[in-house]
Amino acid sequence: MQILMLLTNAFDPDPRVYQEAKVLIEKGYKVSILCWDRDPKAPFQENIDGIYVERIYVKSTHGRGSTQIIFLLLFWIKALIKALSKKIDITYCHDFDTLPLGYTISRLKKTKLVYDAHESYVDMLANNVSPLIKKIISVAENYLLKKVDLTITVGDILKESLIKKGALQVMVVGNWKQLTDFQFSAKVLEEEKTKLGIPKDALVVSYIAHLNPERKIEPLLRSIENEEDVFLVVGGRGPIEKIVRNSAQKHKNIIFLGFVHPLKVPFYVALSDVVYYGFDKNNPNAQYSAPNKLFEALAAGKAIITGDFGEIGHIVKKYNCGLILKDYSIEEIKKAINILKNKNYLIEIQNNSLKIAEKKYNWQIAKENLIKAIDKLLN
Repeated sequence: MQILMLLTNAFDPDPRVYQEAKVLIEKGYKVSILCWDRDPKAPFQENIDGIYVERIYVKSTHGRGSTQIIFLLLFWIKALIKALSKKIDITYCHDFDTLPLGYTISRLKKTKLVYDAHESYVDMLANNVSPLIKKIISVAENYLLKKVDLTITVGDILKESLIKKGALQVMVVGNWKQLTDFQFSAKVLEEEKTKLGIPKDALVVSYIAHLNPERKIEPLLRSIENEEDVFLVVGGRGPIEKIVRNSAQKHKNIIFLGFVHPLKVPFYVALSDVVYYGFDKNNPNAQYSAPNKLFEALAAGKAIITGDFGEIGHIVKKYNCGLILKDYSIEEIKKAINILKNKNYLIEIQNNSLKIAEKKYNWQIAKENLIKAIDKLLN
């Protein structure tokens, strides 16, 4: 059985897409990905762990706003032409910006249609596009949801929202992680700490993801800059990369790794004691937030520092696996870090994280649910 996934990034690789594709390949499905490379820098065709990746070059940038629709349409047209020559049993759309394309392919090729809503797309756009464009997207999604054979999403809050919009069959496949991916020997971790200049007894906080202003990284930097017994490891790229880099140059307890390949992220999470995840609570998409950072921390058995929003806030409070910030002030972040300097309390929180990962939020459970749903769809 042939599954065609559609994606509007260059798959370098996208962690969620990679996990789902790998599971389906292990089950015996053939998975190929048509994706949009905006740079373009990655190979035109590539086989990544059995996933056949074909990139479509339409030069653009992220964050263009409403004018992005022109470049998106070009990607859709090129992708449609390529898809029509393929044998496909399931058209598998990642996020709304591939759903109109996927719907067209599914109708022309008479395939089943799967929609994976990584987030609330229209809320994710926030103020980046005009109200008219947002309205059109909202109406289009509500219409297309009723045409989808299976809708997948990241958490229960977003699941309920999609059902209210008219989705017929919805299941949660969380951004949950394979616990074994986060297991490394103490010796290897200590060697890396020594290489990075981190003292043995220092508290290590990490943030490895997009470096965007809404992630509240600047107050995190300020809160740690003068803490001799606390080290911050930051990885990623984005608009505030220069600020992070400058801070790392001035303060030896702030380490900037630059871009970290997704397959290397578990190692640096395992190396840390605490995972930080900030997000602007006023962003409409915050109410649904169930980020990779949360489930990476749980899988590695780490404490979490975050705000009171979305699914992440609900899980941290319910299972006592981290600390909730009242706001993102320097003082509030310092307070949370000082609490976690208490080794006994830190270990208690970390144990809570690992327990809930083993019991509920792990990729083994998610992949079994995904396989059952796809098998049922085809049978």
